[in-house]
Amino acid sequence: MNRRNFFSRNLAAALSGAAIGASVPGRAKAATEERPKISGPGGRPLRIGMIELDTSHADSLARAIGELEGAELTAVINSGLVYTSQRTDKFVSEHKVKHVCRTLQEMVPVVDVALSIGVNWENHVSDAEPFIKAGKPVFIDKPVIGRESDARRLMELVTRYKTPVFGGSTYRYQDNLVQFKQEFQKRADKVALTVYGKINSHGRDDMLDLIYYGIHGTEIMQELMGLGAVSVNYLDFFRKQHIIHVHYDDRPPVILMLGWARNQNEVALLTDRSIENLAPGGGETYSKILAGIAESIATRKADRPISEQVEACRILIAAQKSRILGRKVYLAELTEADGFNGKKFGLEYARFRAMSREELRNWREAEHR
Repeated sequence: MNRRNFFSRNLAAALSGAAIGASVPGRAKAATEERPKISGPGGRPLRIGMIELDTSHADSLARAIGELEGAELTAVINSGLVYTSQRTDKFVSEHKVKHVCRTLQEMVPVVDVALSIGVNWENHVSDAEPFIKAGKPVFIDKPVIGRESDARRLMELVTRYKTPVFGGSTYRYQDNLVQFKQEFQKRADKVALTVYGKINSHGRDDMLDLIYYGIHGTEIMQELMGLGAVSVNYLDFFRKQHIIHVHYDDRPPVILMLGWARNQNEVALLTDRSIENLAPGGGETYSKILAGIAESIATRKADRPISEQVEACRILIAAQKSRILGRKVYLAELTEADGFNGKKFGLEYARFRAMSREELRNWREAEHR
């Protein structure tokens, strides 16, 4: 079986230390610049718990927390899917973490909020559940869910316990996308929207990257279009591009182009008279997310409905089902059996993380022959 180019330059950048953390606040700040301020209940520092240290997101979030006045990374859990206890020991030392917890139940009483950021999306909801039940806001990393059963469970938990849940792609928080959205939603001359997303799939059946990396482009699309996707039609796979049509009633059609062709996520809006393009990015987002989570302790409101966070994931679950069935799939017909295998992705991710730079380079060269 041909191995997938699972991460290509994304993983290479991560292994060289050039991953997401390059845009973390404070890297280029003057020493005299005032640190952003947040606080926890009663005005004391916000105590943050982090679940899993699988990816560079853990390091980026830890640095962002360190740049905030009034916040501390209080506790972590690392189950060891990707990294051993050596990673935990180094991480705890670098970021002055007070507690290394063995279980979620051990973490709940010592934190105010939690970050569920494991690479295996099948654990996202179960990891968040004890905190949701305790009324403690949670951030769930992308993809928020990868299975329809988890979508339903998360919706049920949030509806019952009213706990704020944040999550998904950080592209939603980019300033230039927020500005573009304001103009986009005012326009009456929209004809069609095309969203390009960078992922590394090799073939039509190569779908795990679709949910893990393709969620960025899909959430950008949904940030602009809003809730209400009706159906999804997987149209084709051509030159390493998944081509997907998303239908909304009484709204412009959307084409998702998710694959190798673009090196960045990008939007192209066709209007009656022009094509307008946007590449979301260029700003730090974690501090905005953390500030919103801190505020939600008092307001009991997340920055967007949980249904919106879940729908972007369900669009890609429907795309996979459409590919399999060879027809349009309505979101309403998804069943609990539908979704992506997060455990398989996590194991493959761990395998690549264990490669040396030389092994990764040799493998990548072989893939491109």
